[in-house]
Amino acid sequence: MAYIPHLSQQKFNQYLNKRSIGLGWGPETDSAGKIIHAVARTDPAFPSNQTPCVSAYGDSFTHGSLDDATYPHFLSLNLNCAVANYGVGGYGSDQALMLFRAQADLDQSTVVILGHFTENILRNVNQYRNLLYPGDELALKPRFILEGERLHYVPPPVNSLEDFRSLEENPKAKLPLEAFIDRPRRNFPYTLALLRWLFTDSHVRAKLAGIPRYAEFYKPGHPSGALQLTARILETFVQEAGARGKRGAVLLIPSADDIEMARKTGEWVDQPLADILTQRGVTVIHAGPQILGRIGNEDLCKIYEGCVGHFNAAGYQLLASILADELRARAWLQN
Repeated sequence: MAYIPHLSQQKFNQYLNKRSIGLGWGPETDSAGKIIHAVARTDPAFPSNQTPCVSAYGDSFTHGSLDDATYPHFLSLNLNCAVANYGVGGYGSDQALMLFRAQADLDQSTVVILGHFTENILRNVNQYRNLLYPGDELALKPRFILEGERLHYVPPPVNSLEDFRSLEENPKAKLPLEAFIDRPRRNFPYTLALLRWLFTDSHVRAKLAGIPRYAEFYKPGHPSGALQLTARILETFVQEAGARGKRGAVLLIPSADDIEMARKTGEWVDQPLADILTQRGVTVIHAGPQILGRIGNEDLCKIYEGCVGHFNAAGYQLLASILADELRARAWLQN
């Protein structure tokens, strides 16, 4: 259940010391919102000073677990060139684009990939992470809103303890652009709060319907406008890559739930997004159908941690193989 924790001055100061002003969290930025030193995740296959042929942006499905259990690592082995891993845990596609922009002068690769994990559509319309993923750790992020076809950057809503106290007192006033502000939150009397959560929370309703909690957000008519916003974020990434003389592509990464749903219904949750991007001429690699085509009816525990979590090493290797085949088919790289 979503909630807004009360933080002491000490805990809030710890948040301020760890946050990234321009990105929410992750790499530090200067006062102008620029990354001073681009630092990719360590890859044992190639030295850190080697110019990468590909750079990968995204969330924890890009960042991976161990240094040698990430899709960028297996992609580098497949292509025999360094692949820079700029994935950051918990990022939305919006923050991945922001990071790409923030280190525009530092990323020397000729090909850039933005990995969009299906659940990222929720993060793109979220600013206060505790409302989406309840926990004691404070995490606030910037987001984009659409103004016509233009992405407008909205900074994190809290910059001082006074700001956070205002958020505690009146969340709706402080978070007017938060898609999850109406999620029932834990409060007294707890029995009523629990009943309200069970009967009205969108995440609970999705669970009872047997669909991923993000499924409704991929519908064009969803009130959050998440589909249209996400499509524009991903399209902008590819367009800006082209403007810098790079080739850019969007990699749509499925969850285990997506594959199970496709097995049962023949439909992919993120198909509307894939269709919009394709119609707009964006290079999109829809990994879900390709993964299903390669594994057939095999147990998903073979490629996902705990059968439902992140990919395991075999899953990342499979994803990298699909991506490498796509890059070679497009002749984007020499080798």
